[in-house]
Amino acid sequence: MAFRIGIDTGGTFTDVVIQTDEGNELSIHKVHSTREEPDRAVIEGLRLALRHTESEYDDIELLVHGTTVATNALLQRRGSKAALITTVGFRDILHIQRQCRPRLYDLRSRRAEPLIPRQLRFELNERIGPDGDIQTPVDIVQLHTIIDQLREANVGAVAVALLHSYENPAHEIKVARLVRERLPDVTVCTSHELSPQIGEYERFSTCSVNAFVQPVMERYLGRLDTTLRQDGLRAPLFVMKSNGGVIPASTAARECVQTILSGPAGGIVAGMAIAQHHNNSNVITADIGGTSFDVAVIANGNAGFARDAEIDGIALKAPMLDLHTIGAGGGSIGWIDAGNALRVGPRSAGALPGPACYGKGGDDPTVTDANLVLGRLATDSRLAGGMQLDIDAARRAIQEKLAQPLGLAVESAAEGIVRVVNANMVAAIRKLTVERGLDPGDFVLIPFGGAGPLHGAELAQECGIGQTLVPSAPGVTSAVGLLMSNLREDRVVTHIELLENLDANHLETLLAEVESETVSRLQTVSDGTNLSCRKRTMAIRYLGQSHDVPVPITSGTPDLRQIAEDFHQSHERMYGFSRPDQPLELVSMWVTIELDIQPLVLPRGRTSTGHPEPIATRSVIFHGEPHTTPIYDRTDIGIGCQVVGPAIIEQTDSTTVIWPGQRAAVDDYGQILLDAMT
Repeated sequence: MAFRIGIDTGGTFTDVVIQTDEGNELSIHKVHSTREEPDRAVIEGLRLALRHTESEYDDIELLVHGTTVATNALLQRRGSKAALITTVGFRDILHIQRQCRPRLYDLRSRRAEPLIPRQLRFELNERIGPDGDIQTPVDIVQLHTIIDQLREANVGAVAVALLHSYENPAHEIKVARLVRERLPDVTVCTSHELSPQIGEYERFSTCSVNAFVQPVMERYLGRLDTTLRQDGLRAPLFVMKSNGGVIPASTAARECVQTILSGPAGGIVAGMAIAQHHNNSNVITADIGGTSFDVAVIANGNAGFARDAEIDGIALKAPMLDLHTIGAGGGSIGWIDAGNALRVGPRSAGALPGPACYGKGGDDPTVTDANLVLGRLATDSRLAGGMQLDIDAARRAIQEKLAQPLGLAVESAAEGIVRVVNANMVAAIRKLTVERGLDPGDFVLIPFGGAGPLHGAELAQECGIGQTLVPSAPGVTSAVGLLMSNLREDRVVTHIELLENLDANHLETLLAEVESETVSRLQTVSDGTNLSCRKRTMAIRYLGQSHDVPVPITSGTPDLRQIAEDFHQSHERMYGFSRPDQPLELVSMWVTIELDIQPLVLPRGRTSTGHPEPIATRSVIFHGEPHTTPIYDRTDIGIGCQVVGPAIIEQTDSTTVIWPGQRAAVDDYGQILLDAMT
């Protein structure tokens, strides 16, 4: 029997999902993540999954990995010693950025420190104009001197980012070639390959991030691939990209800036698949793991893409799904600030030592400890093959660190932890909805991750969302999403021209050229014959504006009048006004190509065999009051079943909380639909 396997590395757990060749059965496994050596947990989880399914490596036909290695290297500033070669006069652009304060009204706010320090940023006498003409040729003598300095500094990577290389990359190609010849052991990245778009700071920053992270990713994926091949894996190893597609591991190692959102992207892909089979295709995905809360908005079945992405104050100009992340999850630590107020996160207990109830040396009160004290989690957890949670340790941590200093009962402090972390999550949801003119009430909330269904009903109520949908395997939804992805390539190229000067045939020629480049990149890993999706988007702005608006283009020859009308409507929705009398300017073209690798479709659920019976009861606290609450095993709840709260539904990868008076039903795909709380 052939298997397809998705492995998603999180801050607390590494999830493994196995899909059989029939596509209807999913085998789910969890192991604790190994923060310092994440590949160790991947190998351990894969071996465990194969043992449980009595399978061999030869049975695997595809392995897709969602990894946080690049993300963590960036956030923790634990990348390679990198240098930058740039055009004379642009050495400090990584520090100057866009001259905007990170927080407008905070006079003490500081920009993030560049990944590459000033002493490792070198200016080269060369210049290409905005029209692509060479104004000053490369000073080869000076370049050799810079390379000597790079050798003396013992750098591990070099970013080559020159002015206007998106229009003419000749100088970047020449510089990179000479650096590679003289420093063959050093990683070299060029900005025109990673981000051929207008905007010097964003392009330089993207190239610098790739140089900073690439040696780390190369070592990680190389180590992982070597171990897998030694174990007997013959199937291709793919890595999830930030754009919701997958690429071979070898490509991911070189263009690692495309994997910054590798892990969370899988959950968004799964959310889009769920939206396609629901009567409301507008959904909000809420991924609550051990260390973070990731929220994304899917409108009409399609996820949005970030136009000005920023990770920890560092700009990225690469195709990536529009995602907002905060430090809030099951491992988030509750603490008291200087004003004697209860705060939760962003610091997390992670996998080690983990929450106090894990019994691994942690003594800080976390969200998981709070849910255990409130009775929403069982002491005999089924996560990671079965864990015994220590409720006494959880109560002790909350009592000593929070309840006693605040003069509260332990249960009240535990509810306070949950309310505060929920408030943080609600603010994140509103950032992608209310702040963009979207009404959360028009959406369905899809909470997943190990802690998602614990908090889903409360988040929906706070946001005014009428229905909550809990996936069939919420704790591993991101890993399931890995198996729902195709090979995908996004190509964005700058082309600045007034829309009124374009004609439809010329625009079609330009787009066809970009598509040809995009397909050729995919043909390095596929014959390109299984094209499943082609999307075109134009970035347009009013003449004189600095920001643009993406406008999708329908199939066929472009209709410039319709494109202009769509732009005005999008501008009106996003900013509250439009100027149909003003000239429009094309800024860039974005082409997406997907090649079909027969991704997983949403599996059907199991038919109900009757009204489910509780497997146990326990006291659960809701709104400060204990309720005797029935506990259900999710495997006993099939299509058509209904449950009225209070109730707890437990499964191997997560726990769903149903509040008093709330109704839950199971749809055709085994998903739990929760009505609004009463």
